[in-house]
Amino acid sequence: MGHSARSGGSWAVLWLGLAVLLAGCGGTFPQPGPGATFEDGLTADALFQRTLAAHGGDLRAFDGDLNQATDGEWGRMIQRIQPLVADAGYRGVGEERFRPADDLYALHYTGPEGTKSVYRHGDVFRVFYDGERSTDPERIRASAMTTDAGELFHYGPSFVKHRATGFERLEDRREGGVRYRRVLATLEPGFGKADRDQVVMWIHPETDLLYRVHITLNGFGPTQGAHVDTTFLEYAEVEGFTLPTRFEERVRGPLRLFVHEWWVTGRDSNRGWSAEDVRGPGFSGAAGAAAADSPAP
Repeated sequence: MGHSARSGGSWAVLWLGLAVLLAGCGGTFPQPGPGATFEDGLTADALFQRTLAAHGGDLRAFDGDLNQATDGEWGRMIQRIQPLVADAGYRGVGEERFRPADDLYALHYTGPEGTKSVYRHGDVFRVFYDGERSTDPERIRASAMTTDAGELFHYGPSFVKHRATGFERLEDRREGGVRYRRVLATLEPGFGKADRDQVVMWIHPETDLLYRVHITLNGFGPTQGAHVDTTFLEYAEVEGFTLPTRFEERVRGPLRLFVHEWWVTGRDSNRGWSAEDVRGPGFSGAAGAAAADSPAP
């Protein structure tokens, strides 16, 4: 699987060709229906505040660090049609370091083709492959988009809170015997280099936890017009926050296919690492040890 900008362009052509051939198999991104009313009387803003509270509140108010390890499996087709986005040769076993109060998010992956490190601190974004900093604009754009999406998937409505410019309520949707409430959020900026993206949050009517997020992907040319969803299959608590621990991602349009299933294998908090410890490539100092199931000493 090649990772050059050229190969990304070739697969973009294939992606578009599949979109034309399989357009009837995919779905359009949800939008509000005209004149929709809701018996529970809850507004989109009220529903968002309820789900934010159910997850433990705004993570930006937490002044410590959160650390987790992940593992998972990639679908074969997504690796072929979107190799730069999946980056499955590098995005294998993962370690994450997150300091939400100052928007510092760093990742280090080990895959069958090598290692990948990502450092995002506010507007600063850097990517390393096998210890070398990448200057490839396509790799950088794809990685910026997936890094922001990963923060949403792993840390929930707090990501939405700090980028949303508005909320709208969509018609409820039933699945597995549960009627989920749905809220559409417009994000500005969007994921990675996108000026704007949208997120549909599926909210459980009893727990107010997110069951699913359905997102657009405007931050990378070959994925513009595509949309994916990630379903949260399990949750656990850490530092008073309720965070997902098992995930399933699917492309929903312009075609439908399985993307990725992954899960948290270890988690700890409040190590006190510094930005220098996670600046990349890889982690060092207090950030260096693998995430554990219990707090680090």
